[in-house]
Amino acid sequence: MQDKAVDYYKIIAKNIKILRSKERLSQEKFAESVNCSREYISRLENNHEKISLALLLLISEVYNKNPEEFFKIQKIEQNI
Repeated sequence: MQDKAVDYYKIIAKNIKILRSKERLSQEKFAESVNCSREYISRLENNHEKISLALLLLISEVYNKNPEEFFKIQKIEQNI
């Protein structure tokens, strides 16, 4: 069960990076939009930090995305 949780954190981290890239935002600008530091976003994207539910919901709200989409494996070409 714990292995699956780790996998989901990796998927979410990758999807955040994809979203940020699609929005053509630097880590700094993305971080500002969700009220956290660039360093924190870097740690999230590199899977060195586990995202909180509150931040995931905030990112979903700010970027008008369904939170469930962050749990799905995405291809770079697909929209998140």
